[in-house]
Amino acid sequence: MDFSKSQNYVAAHRDETIEILRRFLQADTLLFWSEEPNLFAYQKEHWQPILDVLNGVFKLELQTTTGIISPENRQATLEFEQYLCNMSDKELTGCFLAAQDMKSVLLGLLLAKQKLSITEAFNAAFLEELYQNQFWGEDTAAINAREKIKKQLEEIAEFIKS
Repeated sequence: MDFSKSQNYVAAHRDETIEILRRFLQADTLLFWSEEPNLFAYQKEHWQPILDVLNGVFKLELQTTTGIISPENRQATLEFEQYLCNMSDKELTGCFLAAQDMKSVLLGLLLAKQKLSITEAFNAAFLEELYQNQFWGEDTAAINAREKIKKQLEEIAEFIKS
């Protein structure tokens, strides 16, 4: 992937990029937990420490839900937007690209700020899928798709560090 083109685009469209990421926060995977008790416990075990980092390091005070209505995170959204505004073009580009791959702008933020390893971010992003695989087995196409995304995340992390 040509990260320099992506970075140039983000630099030229910072406000638009930040607005997209800010809106993305409302539908972030980490904020929507299952009502099924076993999956909920699994999410709590793996996602709560990540939310604790976000709430502790970034002072976001994020609320989660087990429903389909986005949780009220007005103040956290303002704080989140401020972090995005203060990011370098490279970090913002990495956050944006990682968020798309993981369907989580929060994981993208942590990856861009190097507060979460690629493996931790990847496992959190695909937690529900990996959990279901324990019971139903794995699909070769899904494995290949996840591996492609993991490789992209590795490349994004290298880009951010460079």
